[in-house]
Amino acid sequence: MESLSNPPLQHPGSRRSFLWSLATVGASVGLTTKALALKPEKNSETVYRILTPECEVHMSVEYFGNSETSSLRFRDSLTQRAFCLSAAGDADRGCVARFSGSMAIAHYRFRSRRHAQPPLHLRERVLTIDHDSRMDPRPPFERLLAVQRETVSDIQAFGYNPAASEPKPLPLWCLLRQDLFLNEQPTAFLIVHWKHTFDAIHLLDVIPGDRTELVQT
Repeated sequence: MESLSNPPLQHPGSRRSFLWSLATVGASVGLTTKALALKPEKNSETVYRILTPECEVHMSVEYFGNSETSSLRFRDSLTQRAFCLSAAGDADRGCVARFSGSMAIAHYRFRSRRHAQPPLHLRERVLTIDHDSRMDPRPPFERLLAVQRETVSDIQAFGYNPAASEPKPLPLWCLLRQDLFLNEQPTAFLIVHWKHTFDAIHLLDVIPGDRTELVQT
Protein backbone atom coordinates (compact mmCIF):
# COMPACT_ATOMS: atom_id res chain seq x y z
CA MET A 1 0.00 0.00 0.00
CA GLU A 2 1.14 3.48 -0.82
CA SER A 3 1.27 6.05 1.92
CA LEU A 4 -1.69 8.14 3.00
CA SER A 5 -0.70 11.39 4.66
CA ASN A 6 -2.92 13.92 6.42
CA PRO A 7 -2.12 16.64 8.95
CA PRO A 8 -0.98 14.97 12.20
CA LEU A 9 -3.73 14.05 14.61
CA GLN A 10 -2.94 15.61 17.98
CA HIS A 11 -3.53 13.87 21.30
CA PRO A 12 -5.19 16.36 23.73
CA GLY A 13 -2.38 18.30 25.39
CA SER A 14 0.28 16.63 23.26
CA ARG A 15 2.23 17.35 20.08
CA ARG A 16 2.96 13.69 19.40
CA SER A 17 2.12 12.76 15.81
CA PHE A 18 0.28 9.61 14.91
CA LEU A 19 1.71 7.78 11.93
CA TRP A 20 -0.23 6.03 9.20
CA SER A 21 2.63 4.68 7.14
CA LEU A 22 1.69 2.27 4.35
CA ALA A 23 4.27 1.49 1.71
CA THR A 24 4.75 -1.02 -1.10
CA VAL A 25 8.01 -2.08 -2.70
CA GLY A 26 8.63 -4.42 -5.62
CA ALA A 27 10.82 -6.84 -3.75
CA SER A 28 10.91 -9.60 -1.17
CA VAL A 29 11.41 -7.61 2.01
CA GLY A 30 13.06 -8.67 5.24
CA LEU A 31 13.58 -6.75 8.47
CA THR A 32 17.11 -5.57 9.14
CA THR A 33 19.38 -3.67 11.61
CA LYS A 34 17.37 -2.44 14.60
CA ALA A 35 14.19 -4.05 13.28
CA LEU A 36 15.84 -7.47 13.47
CA ALA A 37 14.83 -7.45 17.12
CA LEU A 38 11.21 -7.65 15.99
CA LYS A 39 10.00 -11.21 15.59
CA PRO A 40 6.79 -12.25 13.84
CA GLU A 41 4.01 -13.27 16.18
CA LYS A 42 4.07 -16.99 16.88
CA ASN A 43 2.01 -18.96 14.37
CA SER A 44 0.89 -15.64 12.90
CA GLU A 45 1.71 -16.14 9.23
CA THR A 46 -1.36 -16.38 7.00
CA VAL A 47 -0.93 -18.08 3.62
CA TYR A 48 -3.27 -18.12 0.62
CA ARG A 49 -3.00 -19.69 -2.81
CA ILE A 50 -4.87 -17.75 -5.48
CA LEU A 51 -5.51 -19.09 -9.00
CA THR A 52 -6.29 -16.77 -11.91
CA PRO A 53 -6.48 -17.71 -15.61
CA GLU A 54 -3.05 -16.11 -16.15
CA CYS A 55 -1.08 -17.05 -13.05
CA GLU A 56 -0.93 -18.60 -9.61
CA VAL A 57 -0.43 -16.14 -6.77
CA HIS A 58 1.05 -17.13 -3.41
CA MET A 59 0.11 -14.60 -0.72
CA SER A 60 1.65 -14.75 2.74
CA VAL A 61 1.37 -12.23 5.58
CA GLU A 62 3.64 -11.82 8.61
CA TYR A 63 2.37 -9.86 11.61
CA PHE A 64 4.41 -7.80 14.08
CA GLY A 65 2.03 -6.69 16.81
CA ASN A 66 2.71 -4.13 19.53
CA SER A 67 6.18 -3.36 18.16
CA GLU A 68 8.64 -0.66 19.16
CA THR A 69 11.82 0.14 17.26
CA SER A 70 14.25 3.01 16.79
CA SER A 71 13.58 3.12 13.01
CA LEU A 72 11.48 1.62 10.25
CA ARG A 73 14.41 -0.02 8.47
CA PHE A 74 14.19 -2.99 6.10
CA ARG A 75 16.26 -4.94 3.59
CA ASP A 76 15.31 -5.97 0.07
CA SER A 77 16.19 -9.66 0.21
CA LEU A 78 16.46 -9.84 -3.60
CA THR A 79 19.00 -7.03 -4.03
CA GLN A 80 20.27 -6.83 -0.42
CA ARG A 81 19.59 -3.07 -0.50
CA ALA A 82 18.75 -1.64 2.93
CA PHE A 83 16.25 1.20 3.18
CA CYS A 84 14.17 3.04 5.76
CA LEU A 85 10.71 4.60 5.62
CA SER A 86 9.25 7.96 6.53
CA ALA A 87 5.86 8.47 8.19
CA ALA A 88 4.47 9.06 4.69
CA GLY A 89 5.92 5.79 3.36
CA ASP A 90 8.79 7.38 1.39
CA ALA A 91 12.00 5.36 1.17
CA ASP A 92 15.28 6.86 2.48
CA ARG A 93 13.81 10.34 2.98
CA GLY A 94 12.71 11.82 6.30
CA CYS A 95 12.88 8.38 7.89
CA VAL A 96 11.07 7.67 11.15
CA ALA A 97 13.40 8.05 14.14
CA ARG A 98 11.23 6.09 16.58
CA PHE A 99 8.13 3.98 16.08
CA SER A 100 5.63 2.30 18.38
CA GLY A 101 2.65 0.43 16.98
CA SER A 102 1.94 -2.55 14.74
CA MET A 103 3.31 -3.79 11.43
CA ALA A 104 2.46 -6.42 8.83
CA ILE A 105 4.26 -7.50 5.65
CA ALA A 106 2.26 -9.11 2.85
CA HIS A 107 4.30 -10.97 0.22
CA TYR A 108 2.93 -11.80 -3.24
CA ARG A 109 4.71 -14.30 -5.49
CA PHE A 110 3.52 -15.03 -9.03
CA ARG A 111 3.88 -18.11 -11.23
CA SER A 112 2.60 -18.14 -14.80
CA ARG A 113 -0.02 -20.62 -15.96
CA ARG A 114 -0.69 -22.01 -19.45
CA HIS A 115 2.48 -20.47 -20.92
CA ALA A 116 1.29 -16.95 -20.10
CA GLN A 117 3.75 -14.20 -19.31
CA PRO A 118 4.14 -13.34 -15.60
CA PRO A 119 2.46 -10.08 -14.55
CA LEU A 120 4.53 -6.94 -14.93
CA HIS A 121 2.49 -4.77 -12.60
CA LEU A 122 0.25 -5.12 -9.58
CA ARG A 123 -2.23 -2.26 -9.35
CA GLU A 124 -3.95 -1.45 -6.08
CA ARG A 125 -6.91 0.69 -5.13
CA VAL A 126 -7.27 1.50 -1.43
CA LEU A 127 -10.36 2.87 0.29
CA THR A 128 -10.93 3.66 3.97
CA ILE A 129 -14.34 2.17 4.75
CA ASP A 130 -14.48 3.13 8.45
CA HIS A 131 -12.22 4.82 11.00
CA ASP A 132 -11.96 6.17 14.53
CA SER A 133 -13.94 9.40 14.91
CA ARG A 134 -10.78 11.19 16.09
CA MET A 135 -9.05 10.58 12.75
CA ASP A 136 -9.47 12.67 9.62
CA PRO A 137 -11.11 10.84 6.69
CA ARG A 138 -8.59 9.50 4.15
CA PRO A 139 -9.14 9.91 0.40
CA PRO A 140 -9.03 6.78 -1.79
CA PHE A 141 -5.99 6.32 -4.02
CA GLU A 142 -4.53 4.04 -6.70
CA ARG A 143 -0.95 2.98 -7.39
CA LEU A 144 0.79 0.89 -10.03
CA LEU A 145 3.50 -1.40 -8.61
CA ALA A 146 6.27 -2.99 -10.65
CA VAL A 147 6.71 -6.73 -10.07
CA GLN A 148 10.40 -7.66 -9.74
CA ARG A 149 11.46 -11.27 -10.23
CA GLU A 150 7.81 -12.28 -9.95
CA THR A 151 7.60 -10.82 -6.42
CA VAL A 152 6.14 -7.77 -4.70
CA SER A 153 5.78 -7.01 -0.97
CA ASP A 154 3.49 -4.69 0.96
CA ILE A 155 4.75 -3.14 4.22
CA GLN A 156 2.05 -1.76 6.50
CA ALA A 157 2.71 0.15 9.72
CA PHE A 158 0.24 1.89 12.01
CA GLY A 159 1.47 3.67 15.12
CA TYR A 160 3.03 6.80 16.56
CA ASN A 161 6.32 8.41 17.52
CA PRO A 162 6.67 7.70 21.26
CA ALA A 163 7.94 10.32 23.70
CA ALA A 164 9.40 9.22 27.02
CA SER A 165 7.74 12.06 28.92
CA GLU A 166 4.23 11.36 27.60
CA PRO A 167 1.76 8.57 28.40
CA LYS A 168 0.68 6.04 25.79
CA PRO A 169 -1.96 7.67 23.53
CA LEU A 170 -5.55 6.58 23.36
CA PRO A 171 -6.09 3.68 20.91
CA LEU A 172 -7.09 4.43 17.32
CA TRP A 173 -8.31 2.14 14.53
CA CYS A 174 -9.29 2.11 10.86
CA LEU A 175 -10.73 -0.35 8.33
CA LEU A 176 -9.33 -0.52 4.79
CA ARG A 177 -10.47 -2.15 1.56
CA GLN A 178 -7.66 -2.99 -0.88
CA ASP A 179 -8.57 -4.00 -4.46
CA LEU A 180 -5.74 -5.70 -6.40
CA PHE A 181 -5.47 -5.85 -10.19
CA LEU A 182 -3.04 -7.66 -12.51
CA ASN A 183 -1.47 -5.45 -15.18
CA GLU A 184 -4.18 -3.31 -16.83
CA GLN A 185 -7.13 -5.58 -16.14
CA PRO A 186 -10.30 -3.57 -15.37
CA THR A 187 -11.59 -5.86 -12.60
CA ALA A 188 -9.86 -6.85 -9.37
CA PHE A 189 -8.64 -10.42 -9.01
CA LEU A 190 -8.55 -10.02 -5.22
CA ILE A 191 -10.21 -7.83 -2.57
CA VAL A 192 -8.56 -7.66 0.86
CA HIS A 193 -9.96 -6.07 4.02
CA TRP A 194 -7.60 -4.91 6.78
CA LYS A 195 -8.06 -3.55 10.30
CA HIS A 196 -5.29 -1.39 11.75
CA THR A 197 -4.80 -0.69 15.47
CA PHE A 198 -1.74 0.24 17.53
CA ASP A 199 -1.61 -3.28 18.98
CA ALA A 200 -2.08 -5.31 15.77
CA ILE A 201 -2.84 -5.27 12.08
CA HIS A 202 -5.46 -7.85 11.14
CA LEU A 203 -6.31 -9.33 7.75
CA LEU A 204 -10.09 -9.61 8.05
CA ASP A 205 -10.96 -11.37 4.81
CA VAL A 206 -9.71 -12.18 1.31
CA ILE A 207 -12.37 -12.21 -1.42
CA PRO A 208 -11.61 -13.66 -4.88
CA GLY A 209 -12.66 -11.67 -7.94
CA ASP A 210 -14.23 -12.90 -11.16
CA ARG A 211 -12.53 -15.97 -12.65
CA THR A 212 -10.37 -16.23 -9.50
CA GLU A 213 -10.20 -19.26 -7.21
CA LEU A 214 -9.00 -18.90 -3.64
CA VAL A 215 -7.36 -21.87 -1.90
CA GLN A 216 -6.23 -21.35 1.71
CA THR A 217 -3.24 -23.56 2.59
